[in-house]
Amino acid sequence: MFNYNPNATLSGMPNMSTTLNGWEVPLTLTKITQSISEGDASFTEQQINFMGVWQPLSQERLQSKDIGQRSWEWIWIHAKAGTLNLTTADKVIFNGKRYKVMAVKDYSLNGFIEYELVRDYQ
Repeated sequence: MFNYNPNATLSGMPNMSTTLNGWEVPLTLTKITQSISEGDASFTEQQINFMGVWQPLSQERLQSKDIGQRSWEWIWIHAKAGTLNLTTADKVIFNGKRYKVMAVKDYSLNGFIEYELVRDYQ
């Protein structure tokens, strides 16, 4: 059953946030924020707790380049709108691995947001 959302008529789609119910699990990300002060970079970490779906976006693939081989891990996050406010290029840590937000699909008029992340190699 879908919830009625008067803003959904603007997009022509129903509020889909309830479709995540039963799929979501408690997740904790650490968001890394960089700031520059007098030419020096400093980093702060902020813990974010939310309910969401964490899943592989595609198969992990090996890429061979002149600089060597790397295995790229792509992740897809689904979360209810307003619970996880990441932007493109944000960096986060999940289970000891660092990821970079490569894409944001904002379906907040329909109740949810999708994020595409790639494993960030340092």
